[in-house]
Amino acid sequence: AMHAAAKASATASGASGTLTRELSIGGVITVPAFLVGSAFAATFASGFVTSIAMYPVDVLRAVTMAQAGTNANLVSSIVCFYKAHGLGGFIKQGAAQEVMRSTLMQSLKFFLFPVFHEAIFDIDERHGTAAQRATAGATCAIVEGVVIGPLEVAKVGLQLDPVNRFKNSGVAVVRMCVRDRGPFGAYTGYLGVQWRQSSWTGAFFGSLRFFEGKVDDSFALLGLGRKKNGTTPPVHKVLSGFSAGAFASLFNCPADVVRTNVQKEAIAAAVCAATAGTARRAPLSFNEVCRGWGEA
Repeated sequence: AMHAAAKASATASGASGTLTRELSIGGVITVPAFLVGSAFAATFASGFVTSIAMYPVDVLRAVTMAQAGTNANLVSSIVCFYKAHGLGGFIKQGAAQEVMRSTLMQSLKFFLFPVFHEAIFDIDERHGTAAQRATAGATCAIVEGVVIGPLEVAKVGLQLDPVNRFKNSGVAVVRMCVRDRGPFGAYTGYLGVQWRQSSWTGAFFGSLRFFEGKVDDSFALLGLGRKKNGTTPPVHKVLSGFSAGAFASLFNCPADVVRTNVQKEAIAAAVCAATAGTARRAPLSFNEVCRGWGEA
C-alpha cells in the first residue's frame, strides 16, 4: 500500500493536475494533455523517482507475500534475503526491472486513461462519473499488464532468489521460464498481474475526484482555499493522490499475493528442472496464461 500510494502521490502532482490542458493541431487532431508541456516529463520522472525511493519497501512486500500459506515469518525471510544478497540487495536486487516497470506503467496509465475514457464514453474524462472513470481506468490497464508482464516475472525471480543463482539478471530469469514452459512462460501469473493493474487503476481514477473534494473541504476548514494560498494546489494534489492510491491498494493487494506466489512456484519449478536436467514441461498455451495458470 505504501509503495502504490507513494507512486500515486507523485504522479498525481506531476500528471493528473495537468490533464486539463489540450493541444489542437489544425483544429482536427487533439493531442492528449499527457503530451503537452511538462506533463509527460513529470509522469515519466515520477515513475523513475518513486520506484527508486520505495524499492526497499517493494522488496519487503515481495518477501512477505511470498510467505503466504507458510509458517515462515517476515524476520526469517529478511534474514535469508540479507544472507543471499547483503544489505545492498535491498536497493539493487531486481531494481533495474522495477525502474523499467514502474516508469512504463505510470507513463502508459496516465497517457491511456483519458484516451480510453473518451473512446468508450465519448466524453472528456473531466466530465465523467466515478463509474465511468473507474471503467476507463480498469480497461486501459490491460495494456499495462501486457507490457510489464515479463518485467514482473524477472523482478520476482530476482527478489526471491535465495542463493543468488541469477546474479541479479532479469534476462536469466525470463530465459529460464521460457526454456521451461515456452514463450508464454514470460507471462507466468499474468492473470494476477492484470487483476492487480486493473483493480488499482480503476479504483484510483474512480475515487480520485472524491478524495479531491474531501481534501478541498479540509483545506476550507483551515481557511486555505485553493485561491487564497499559492502553495495549496500542489499540496492538494499530493494529498488527494496519496489518499486515492492508498484506497486503491486495498483492491490490488490480494491480486499481488496471488501473482507473487504463482510466479514464485513457476520459477522454482523451472530452476529444479534445469538443475535436474529433466525435459521441458509442456509449453503454456495462451488460454492457460489467461486463466492464470503457470505455476508448478
